[in-house]
Amino acid sequence: MQPNMLSAQGKSFIRGLQGKDSLSMSKVLLGTLIVPGYGQAYNRDYWKIPVIYAGIGGGLASGLHFNSKLKDAMYARNMINYAQSAGLPEIVVNDYIKKYQKTADNYNTYKRNRDLSYIGVGVFYLAGAIDAISSYKTDKKNNPISPQRATLYSAFLPGLGQAYNGDYWKIPIIYGGLGFCVYWIDQCDSQYRRYRTAYNKKYAVENGTSTDLDEFGGRYSSTTLRNARDMARRNRDLTILATGLVYILNIIDANVFAHLSYFDINDELSFRCEPTLLNEASFASGNVTPSVGIKLKLKF
Repeated sequence: MQPNMLSAQGKSFIRGLQGKDSLSMSKVLLGTLIVPGYGQAYNRDYWKIPVIYAGIGGGLASGLHFNSKLKDAMYARNMINYAQSAGLPEIVVNDYIKKYQKTADNYNTYKRNRDLSYIGVGVFYLAGAIDAISSYKTDKKNNPISPQRATLYSAFLPGLGQAYNGDYWKIPIIYGGLGFCVYWIDQCDSQYRRYRTAYNKKYAVENGTSTDLDEFGGRYSSTTLRNARDMARRNRDLTILATGLVYILNIIDANVFAHLSYFDINDELSFRCEPTLLNEASFASGNVTPSVGIKLKLKF
């Protein structure tokens, strides 16, 4: 792209913020992805900008804090492993464990909190983009919903196609499913690596190539540790497949409901079925005998 074209694009984005120019939905999305809060400024939803930046900034600060704690816990783990494998006197090893064990025990907690903090940053970033599109003013009569565009949006950013279709209530469900899958993948992968390390140490001890005990102190057999490792790996892989399924269903939903938006369903078309009383005439006696029946009404 030529420099003068870039300059023209930049001027167009600035004029959009000033209310002097109208931008397409794709440009509003692009501006929001480059600079979080741009779409909210374009839509004049200024109060949302501090919320977005507070969420992103808070998540980053929290992630950096727990990442620092995680490094301390990793260092504590390494010191304990060094003391146990270096052949130091038992009293020295106990001193190392007493000094570092409490910090080392928080390793998984710090890692989980760090990952959740960074996931929160991503959620606020994506929420800003989705909100910019969902709040974008468009004339639906002149700009009908395009199934191709809805599909592309959801493939690019889960939930964006639903926002384009106006199905905003589905977005929390999509991200709830994706968030749960990502969290469970992290948990299963952590357990897999934990049992894999324990199994490798147990196997080395049983074969006489090492005297370094696993974190369970050798209480479990190698078969038990191997089965636990394989189960954690299987659960992790299944959850990865579930994550892909949620992503694909998000695309399918956007496409299907974009197509359904073309169907005109209103009060002018109705079908009713209700009980009624019928007057049955007896030609032999000339009497009228009431009877129970069903009445069907079709209005179009």
